[in-house]
Amino acid sequence: MHDKSQLRKAMLARRQAIAEDELKRHEPAIIKHILALPCYGNASSMALYMPIRGEVSLLSLWRPEQRTILFPKVSGDNLAFSSAASVKEFRQGAYGILEPVSHRNMELSEIDLIFVPGVAFDRYGHRLGYGKGYYDRLIDKCPDITFIGICLDEFYLEKLPVDPWDAFVDFVVTQAGIDKR
Repeated sequence: MHDKSQLRKAMLARRQAIAEDELKRHEPAIIKHILALPCYGNASSMALYMPIRGEVSLLSLWRPEQRTILFPKVSGDNLAFSSAASVKEFRQGAYGILEPVSHRNMELSEIDLIFVPGVAFDRYGHRLGYGKGYYDRLIDKCPDITFIGICLDEFYLEKLPVDPWDAFVDFVVTQAGIDKR
């Protein structure tokens, strides 16, 4: 299955078929691996994401008293990042994803670490996303930011079909461990 749209559809169906309790059972192992990363420990600011459609939740890392925590929001063809103190400071945004209501976006150059959700990742750090290219453009534009892909191990594949514009993450974290590309 080499066509990205077919693969995306199959992977999304597979991911959404995973029981919520199974997903929650694997999240602590993923969090444990993240906490062991030096780039996580050294980050003074980082961006999480609001999980949708069976994505791994990293919301237990949302501790604004420890560091600046940001969340993405769609801004034209790009992603902007704003902080939020609680879930009450979100509204439904583009594609039905919760986004911070704050209009004060942090400069990308001030973000140390960005967690990247994906439908699937491969051993080379490539990501199969939802097909709009937001994270590809962001990764390409910000080579000094560390990007960490997050998925369950069964969505960490040997090789994904790749287009010339596809960007790659620095690390992929699953419940089985951490891979640095």
